[in-house]
Amino acid sequence: LNACTQFLPTLDGRALLTVEDLGGPAHLNPAQDALVACHGSQCGFCTPGFVMSLTACYETHQAAGTRPTRQQLADALAGNLCRCTGYRPILDAGEQMFDTPARCLDRAPIAQALQALATDEPLDYGHKGARFHAPQSVQDLALLRDTYPQATLLAGSTDVGLWVNKQFRDLGDIIYTGRVAALHEIRAEPDGLWIGAAASLEDSWAALTAAVPRLRELWLRFASPPVRHAGTLGGNIANGSPIGDGAPALIALGADVILRRGAQQRRIKLQDFYLDYMKKDLQPGEFIEALLVPVPSADWRFSAHKIAKRHDSDISAVCAVLGVRLDAGVVQEARFAFGGMAATVRRAAAAEAAVVGQPWNEATAKAAAGAPD
Repeated sequence: LNACTQFLPTLDGRALLTVEDLGGPAHLNPAQDALVACHGSQCGFCTPGFVMSLTACYETHQAAGTRPTRQQLADALAGNLCRCTGYRPILDAGEQMFDTPARCLDRAPIAQALQALATDEPLDYGHKGARFHAPQSVQDLALLRDTYPQATLLAGSTDVGLWVNKQFRDLGDIIYTGRVAALHEIRAEPDGLWIGAAASLEDSWAALTAAVPRLRELWLRFASPPVRHAGTLGGNIANGSPIGDGAPALIALGADVILRRGAQQRRIKLQDFYLDYMKKDLQPGEFIEALLVPVPSADWRFSAHKIAKRHDSDISAVCAVLGVRLDAGVVQEARFAFGGMAATVRRAAAAEAAVVGQPWNEATAKAAAGAPD
């Protein structure tokens, strides 16, 4: 996680590890040892962050019994910037840390301490006239949202955190969704994949990519690993930015959004959720409970494209996710969703109409590209 966007009350019931917890001068951990051996620290300003990301990668692969490729190491470090441009020795250290016998963190005491905290009452914290609510059930969340419709809903805080540390905004009362276990669920339903609103971006995109492998590059370029592990797909959709990468993918897949107020649910097409720039079809007291994504049949073909100033860790200038359903080479249905082209994420209706009923070939694609939308 990026500490600069995390609010202190969201750490309630969690364990927080920093670089100081990994090892000291007399007992360096594998990532620290390898960085020293490979001269991976230059000015040193970015080194603690690289140590944390390398350690997370190390722990993940040791637990799985795997060893990352150099590209996988680069992907794991996509959220860490070295202004000295010392990436080669840092990647060298990432490879070398797997050469010695495994030395993983002892998590047993941490797990034991967290189990003791698991039975605590939901956090309700007050400070200077504002309250931080952390409900643990959907029912309690719905009640709080209905009671305090003007409160700020907080999930992964990858966006809301910037409202505070960049814009100095006063959030007022906060309702935190991160402790609601049911909102973290990702499960198969008869009519699609249910993704709870508080499921992390990482887990959500992993599930989407398992169903549609062509989305993998968009997943990796969506954001850095710390942001993907903290942020939520529900939050990305609720934000409503026309340059968010979640909506084009989900709209192209035909996703619905499940809205809730109190005990009442409302289900609408995601493409109808956005009314205008940063305006959503969301009533007072209502919140996003989940996204329901149809799993495409084998006759669907998808491609995803992102244009940005940087390859990694950058917002899109344009994001396009294109899908066609074919029968004997002829287009039966099309969904072309674009972000960054209008005030909201939009489908290209004229381009879709230009391809339906046509053979899927270069000429049809060119006709779609020239369709006036």
